[in-house]
Amino acid sequence: MTGEAPAGESPAISAVLCLDTEAMDRLGPLLRYLAVGLVDQAVDVRILSPDPRIDGLALGPVQSLVHRPLGWPFAARRVEKVLDGLAQRAPTVVHAVSAGGLKLASSIAGAFDADLVLSVTSLADCHELVRHSAEDVDAFVACTAPLAALLEERLRIPEDQVALIRWGAPARGERACFATPERTPAILCTAPLSRRAGVAAVLDAARLLREKNLEFLLFLWGHGPDERAFRRQVREQKLTSLVMFADPLGDPAQAMPEVDLFLNPTAAGSFSAAPLQAMAAGVAVVACADAVCDHVIAGKTAMVCDQPTPQVFAEAIAALLTDREQTQRLADAAREHVRNNHSVSAMAEHTAALYRRLALAHATFPLEAH
Repeated sequence: MTGEAPAGESPAISAVLCLDTEAMDRLGPLLRYLAVGLVDQAVDVRILSPDPRIDGLALGPVQSLVHRPLGWPFAARRVEKVLDGLAQRAPTVVHAVSAGGLKLASSIAGAFDADLVLSVTSLADCHELVRHSAEDVDAFVACTAPLAALLEERLRIPEDQVALIRWGAPARGERACFATPERTPAILCTAPLSRRAGVAAVLDAARLLREKNLEFLLFLWGHGPDERAFRRQVREQKLTSLVMFADPLGDPAQAMPEVDLFLNPTAAGSFSAAPLQAMAAGVAVVACADAVCDHVIAGKTAMVCDQPTPQVFAEAIAALLTDREQTQRLADAAREHVRNNHSVSAMAEHTAALYRRLALAHATFPLEAH
């Protein structure tokens, strides 16, 4: 016979967050907010990844554990090493931050009889669930309403297993957009330096803006396979005085207070930190329409481009550069949207509440029959 844990008592929560390199690329800065927020919610947090950048997320009591890649033929041995490293403090919840971390998270949860949580932050995560069974997952966290609907309607995940928890970012007190009127307007793009990421169209848009005699500086914050080709394109089109290749080390949020516009040139079907951070900083956002990202709202939080072409980008940026008052109103509305819908405290509280709900379902004990 079993009974529930005494009322009013919450089991201690020890959470392991598993993430792969792709998730780190898109979500790294927001994971720092989540980890620190969970600590404030009395959750013991460890972050596990093959990506050494997670060491930058280890703040205060948050511990980072870097493991070797789990590729064949050493996967089983390396998983055992990970389990040995966690054994002294067995996790009660294992949280895969994307489907790329689900395989390892599932092994950890199975070894320690822990609850398994999966965050769904992209269409790729949904596609991965189609290919692999999701039966072992105890709860799914969707970061946007469209992704929650996909889980429930397309993948037939029961509604009570899906939690909508939006990523959080701290909204700045002051708007960054055109905060220094006499400064040349600065545009930031954090897309990888790849043709697939739309950067070629961004450079062509810069050329069109120059032909309109508009003043601006474009900062490309990133690395990628086509970097050399893009640098050559900048030289050949005589854009070197307008386009800067910025060192992408660190968090792009550090640059947000110094820029006026943020450009997201692709609809990748995934949630990324940088556009949300731009909105939180009061930077006006130009973005492609993306069915996944419900925080990108045309005319309310962003200037949304229906087509990822140089002409469309140039027209959108020109409109923002030439009507500064309207652009500042857009930036203010975006910052207010982040404050009301993407607070760090709400993200941490809702995530911790999910962990506790799962843990309480496990908090049973035998009752002696007399």
